[in-house]
Amino acid sequence: MRSRLGPFAGSAFTVYWSGGLISNIGTWLQNVVGSVFVYEQTGSALAVGLLNFATFAPMLLFSVLGGMISDRFDRRLVFVVTHVFSLAIAGTLAVLASTGQVTSIHVVVTAFLLQTAWTIAKPSVSAMLPALVPRAQLAEAVSLNTLQFMFAQLGGPLLATVLLATSSFTFAFTLNAASFIAPILAALYLYARGLGGRAPDARERRRTGGSALSFMREQPWVAAVLLGVICTSAALEIIRTLSPVIVTTRLGAPASETGVLVAAQSVGQVLGILASVPLARRGLARTLAPIGYVLQLSGLLAVSVATDLTLASVAVAAVGCGFSFAFPVLTGVIQTEVPDAVRGRLLAFHQMAHLGNRPFAALAAGAIAASLGAPVACLAGVVLAPIGLVAIRAAWRGLDRHTDALAAAAVSS
Repeated sequence: MRSRLGPFAGSAFTVYWSGGLISNIGTWLQNVVGSVFVYEQTGSALAVGLLNFATFAPMLLFSVLGGMISDRFDRRLVFVVTHVFSLAIAGTLAVLASTGQVTSIHVVVTAFLLQTAWTIAKPSVSAMLPALVPRAQLAEAVSLNTLQFMFAQLGGPLLATVLLATSSFTFAFTLNAASFIAPILAALYLYARGLGGRAPDARERRRTGGSALSFMREQPWVAAVLLGVICTSAALEIIRTLSPVIVTTRLGAPASETGVLVAAQSVGQVLGILASVPLARRGLARTLAPIGYVLQLSGLLAVSVATDLTLASVAVAAVGCGFSFAFPVLTGVIQTEVPDAVRGRLLAFHQMAHLGNRPFAALAAGAIAASLGAPVACLAGVVLAPIGLVAIRAAWRGLDRHTDALAAAAVSS
């Protein structure tokens, strides 16, 4: 039974995963409710766009800072401090709402501060994972973490829909504030168990060169992995950006059907995770990544020619499934093979590769669709898969050479 549970057989990972799930549900609840609140207060789509920009901007501004902090301080302490800060900020918004003083500016500023805290925390949260599960289960643990985010992405908006229909903005903001208690308790549990790992000492930082960029120059396979992450993440954003255009201009359906395509991609991601876990347990993790790119290539090709909503939904589900095959493997390689002394900073670069490329991918897809049509924009996205395949081939070769060199050094010593 314990072998079937995988990472969940250990209480440390279970607590860590559960705390993240509750917090992320609250975050997606806040995202939806905040957008509705700002739109109702202003009647302006531009104001909602400003809110979304404030939610995204910290990812570009503070990811590197978060990585530096992760490699210099106890990662559990970073975890606790950032989430206590988030609890205080979200709680303040809830209090303002309860007294009738909250404005759209308050919601925008809150979104910026909450995302700043999360951007700083995320490299530490990710870098803790190798200390919570056996090395052989790390790729599976990364997949389950991705699945946790998908559950939250589905559950948070559904909860927001219910609360907006039956309750108030105040109650929704209060629930989001309360959701930060769960990860705080999870981090305190890891403290009590002595798990989660401290930042490395100065000697280990010197041994690894001290700089994440110098490590990447010495180990170019890391840059190849990050390029692979960009390719698989950008494919998702192309579908998200083009979905309304595809539905209305290509499929001839009402714009309200856009949600079907977006939901189909999410379903594909979940199915991909559920399929990849048993395959990875059989030692097929490296095989999953190229299969993922082929699925994304096939999905984008099928979307470009689809004239039926059902076929288009299956195609975008393939794109989502391909992401779930490739992304956890690439993330797990960085978590497993990168020294702890630079892991936080490299995970910050990974964070930017995963999420930082998306506004640029959306802008490119939108520009191509506006001038040449959505099918051409999908076909342009097909080029990502060959680039990703070349990148991971180079990554595996470079990683194997690195592993062989370490083994040879160990034998000679």
